[in-house]
Amino acid sequence: METEDIFASIEPLMDEVEARFYKELQPQNNSLADLVVHISKYKGKRLRPALTLLSGKCISDTAPQHIDLAVVVEMVHTATLVHDDIIDEAAMRRHVESMNSKWGREISILFGDYLFSRGFTILSALDSQIATLLLSQTVNTMCEGELIQLKRRYDVGLSEEDYIDIIEKKTASLCATSCRLGATFAGANHKLSEMMSNYGLKVGTAFQIIDDCLDFMGDEDEVGKSLNTDIKKGKLTLPLIRLVHQLPVSKRESTKELIFKGHLDEKKDAIVELLTEHDAVEYAFDRARSIVKQAQDVIAPLPDSQYKTALIELADYIIARKK
Repeated sequence: METEDIFASIEPLMDEVEARFYKELQPQNNSLADLVVHISKYKGKRLRPALTLLSGKCISDTAPQHIDLAVVVEMVHTATLVHDDIIDEAAMRRHVESMNSKWGREISILFGDYLFSRGFTILSALDSQIATLLLSQTVNTMCEGELIQLKRRYDVGLSEEDYIDIIEKKTASLCATSCRLGATFAGANHKLSEMMSNYGLKVGTAFQIIDDCLDFMGDEDEVGKSLNTDIKKGKLTLPLIRLVHQLPVSKRESTKELIFKGHLDEKKDAIVELLTEHDAVEYAFDRARSIVKQAQDVIAPLPDSQYKTALIELADYIIARKK
């Protein structure tokens, strides 16, 4: 099952979000239009807008503000992708050239900033202190997660708990906020908003774990983006952390050298073989499956509906996806 099937119950709303997203990005200066055209090719799963809309529908009905919020969370997410590709020096994103590869660092950095700015301009027009506060705090949290990850590159002492904390901050926090905003603007009380936020945090965490597994085991043509960027940039993700902590302390430094030093193409097979030997990738998949089950359990008390079913199916999809 693909996301288009899972999101069928909110398809008209998702179409509205899509149209609004590109309308809001149109620059006043036509010489910048090619940047917007290029970013339109980045269209992905639209996970975060869908979380906003489905969370609202699970509580009551959506309001016009839900479209605004869905557009903003997608703009924030897209801005982080543009900036991530600069940090990772990634050449490809969603089957097209990354902005960094096509236009270089300066334009890419500023276009990422432009996306953030447009998103918060929409947010300011809502005149909602809670929405502005939640999204501002979330962007702060995302930046904190990225900074911690960068500062701990090549650190074989990174624990699973450290890793989970990093990905909750840099990835899952926006999923959690998307759900919380959807529920809150549909009239949810604090308990229900917290429930939806918790679901989003767990789904986002599982999503990032699978993403990190695909960085090793995925097919670049199928995934549609540059792979092996984590190793190239010294980032320890869950499969590597599991591998390192399965080894005797005496072998950790030599394994670190194998993973992070030298030309990756010449040693990737050896690294994959080592990960396979120690079931490190399968361990990471199992951890993601467990977190997804927790996410589904979190929303079990919600009344049955097509929207709740979509959230349950979305959690299953995150584990099964290949891209």
